[in-house]
Amino acid sequence: MSLARRAATLLLCACLGLAVWGCGESQDARLLPSEQRLEGMYEACKTIQVTGPSGTLAPIVAEHLKDYPLIDVNTVLKRSNGMRLQGTWSGARLSEVLRDSGVTEPFTELRLTAWDGYVAKVSYDLALRADTILAYLQEGQPVPREDGPVRLVVGSQDGFYWVRMIVKVEVVP
Repeated sequence: MSLARRAATLLLCACLGLAVWGCGESQDARLLPSEQRLEGMYEACKTIQVTGPSGTLAPIVAEHLKDYPLIDVNTVLKRSNGMRLQGTWSGARLSEVLRDSGVTEPFTELRLTAWDGYVAKVSYDLALRADTILAYLQEGQPVPREDGPVRLVVGSQDGFYWVRMIVKVEVVP
């Protein structure tokens, strides 16, 4: 094989290698499909949009939840698959956070939208319960990253109310 042909073959192999493996990345640094679905989620969930009948209200900023009195809710998360998780979640009482966001009138329900498109409806009565919090701690540690910086905990209810990865709260009159 000629020197020019060898050089062309090596160049082609190098280009194919870069296309397959990425420039400067090892295969281990690439994201799995399940990780790709979460890419950008954590940052997007740091500020929760709040809307009401009159339009946009003050957003809920995850970092600012630490300014509220810390409420501990010791309860069981009951998932739809039958799994149960006993634990303590800690955070800010939802009713106080809503008030500070500008929700001053009674409402019918809240519609909480998660980053992945999941939507849960929480009635006025449930939203105002003492065991309904925006938790940023689970067992004294930050809420797991895949759940977002904040998750709604409704201690008296099954897990389908426990919205994680929250990006929007809509107040329905």
